[in-house]
Amino acid sequence: MADVNDMFNEVTKEQSFYVKGEKKKFTPFTKGEYYGHITEVDSKILDVKGGQYKARLYTYTVTVAPENSRAMFQYEGIDGNMIKTDGKPYVGKTFKGKLWRFLEPSKDDTFESNVSGNKGYLRFCQTIGVECPTETRTVDGNDIEVQILPTLSPDNMLGQPVIAFVDKGREFTNKRGERTFFWDCKFCKKWNDGKKIDISDGNSDIPF
Repeated sequence: MADVNDMFNEVTKEQSFYVKGEKKKFTPFTKGEYYGHITEVDSKILDVKGGQYKARLYTYTVTVAPENSRAMFQYEGIDGNMIKTDGKPYVGKTFKGKLWRFLEPSKDDTFESNVSGNKGYLRFCQTIGVECPTETRTVDGNDIEVQILPTLSPDNMLGQPVIAFVDKGREFTNKRGERTFFWDCKFCKKWNDGKKIDISDGNSDIPF
């Protein structure tokens, strides 16, 4: 009587192979500037410092672009020596970033103004090419020039090319009781020759 496996293989004509491949080299993240695009955005309004301020917090994701291959990085090896690498191993990796937009109180609000806290928001708008017009407003009886900060929408941010400055984030304790951290996008710089990519309904034309 024929072996069951032989009979099954004869019917299905299935074949399977294994080829030993080269072990993929692990390249750790390191502090530096990464070329990428904003591929995810979320926002919510929060009370800050126990309600002293109110702000809209944007959380966004930067996905490293193929153009990052032209950049150079250094990371510390297990022997303590610095190792140089190009940016190709990081293509497709992601980093999270945060952006605060402090809100102005109306006459019925109890929270305070924090205009100085919007410096980073202004720079981010300028980085992605969103105009912040200058107007004259009366503040405490004085006429002063202010820059009007728009409320950014996902359409303003998604697909925008940026250079993400990445560094270690705040340490935390993981489920195994170990102290660790994520690599975060601390702020974005303008990528002068970067091209905006199309991102819609969770899909994009990112070539990887």
